[in-house]
Order: sequence, then C-alpha cells, then structure tokens
Amino acid sequence: MTNKQEFDADGFYAALDRTLRARKATWREVSNETGVSPTTLTRMGQGRRPDAASLAALSAWAGINPANYVARQFPQGEALTLERVSLLFRQDATLSDEARKKLESIVESAYNALKAPSPQGEEKV
Repeated sequence: MTNKQEFDADGFYAALDRTLRARKATWREVSNETGVSPTTLTRMGQGRRPDAASLAALSAWAGINPANYVARQFPQGEALTLERVSLLFRQDATLSDEARKKLESIVESAYNALKAPSPQGEEKV
C-alpha cells in the first residue's frame, strides 16, 4: 500500500471545511490566502488528494496536522519529541537563527542526558 492510499483525503477535507465554516470564510478566500488554486480545492472536494505544497499550505492555514490523517501508525519517540521542540523554536519570531540553533542544541543535549536508557538488546531506529 502506498502512502497516497493511506492518506485520508476525505477526512482532511472535512476538517478543512469545518475550519472554513468556523471562520465564516469562503473557498475563494482560502484560495487567495493560501495560494492553492480553486481547481485544486474543487478536486479535493471530489475526493482527490492535494499535492504536497497544497497540503502544506492548507494545513498551515487551518492549523491541521496532516499526519493525523494517515491511517497507518508510525513509530513515535525521540526524533518526534525533538522535532516538536525544534518546530516551536522555528515558529518563535523573537528568536534569531543563531539563538534557535543554540536552544535546539541545548535541549537535545539535555534530552539525551536525561531520558531513560533503552532496554538492553533493543536497537534504536
């Protein structure tokens, strides 16, 4: 099964539609604000999957995590935790690139020093 088949495009579109209605917006406004073409939005409404750039723009506009619409569960853990922290630093407009990198390094070092050790015989992925 490919990732395209595992992505719940209908569920994502429904979440997008709920956000649109909650904001009392129109699909034309969504198109204008995200840069996603009206044709792509219409096709999504017909069950078609968006391209990666459209998915990213619409997810950002609506505050939707597209990973929530992937049917198969992927392993979670250290990499995801550090990525979430890094994302928060990247979204903080008060941090310079240098400050963000230093904070990421500090957090990663502290995380690695304080996390529970892996059970013996278990390999890290």
